[in-house]
Amino acid sequence: METQTHTTTDRHGYSLRFSPFESNHMLLATSQLYGLAGGGSLFLLAQSSLDEVNSQNLTELCRLEWSDGLFDVAWCPYAADIAATASGDGSLQIWSGLDAESALTEQTPKQPLLCLQEHKNEIYSLDWGEKWNYHTLLSASWDCTLKLWDCNRQNSITT
Repeated sequence: METQTHTTTDRHGYSLRFSPFESNHMLLATSQLYGLAGGGSLFLLAQSSLDEVNSQNLTELCRLEWSDGLFDVAWCPYAADIAATASGDGSLQIWSGLDAESALTEQTPKQPLLCLQEHKNEIYSLDWGEKWNYHTLLSASWDCTLKLWDCNRQNSITT
């Protein structure tokens, strides 16, 4: 089996997650200039099947932009087209339309569905709180805090 690749010109990869719903889809969170300055990009990628002509490259289904570096990404555990990203500006972004059908018909929204902002520094880690309930997120920041978020209330529950 040959290695499949994808080049992210002027972007450095920080987090890569396979979809829990589509075995050949993945999300890649990236930043410009090693995360020190510039924006970030979220890539929805698909593995090619071995019988396809372009099987050596991952297919870029869509690319979403954020004004600061993206350092982590997590698929939503209950919706195949939703994911969250953690950013250098101290915010979390909830993105929708991250599926092949939306990407191929160019229906993926270019802006986040929701932006959660309470951290004072970069967020480097996040995860969905699927063990508690499906609309919670947990984030860790360089401001030395952990926050548990309720996406329905659009703010943190506790720090």
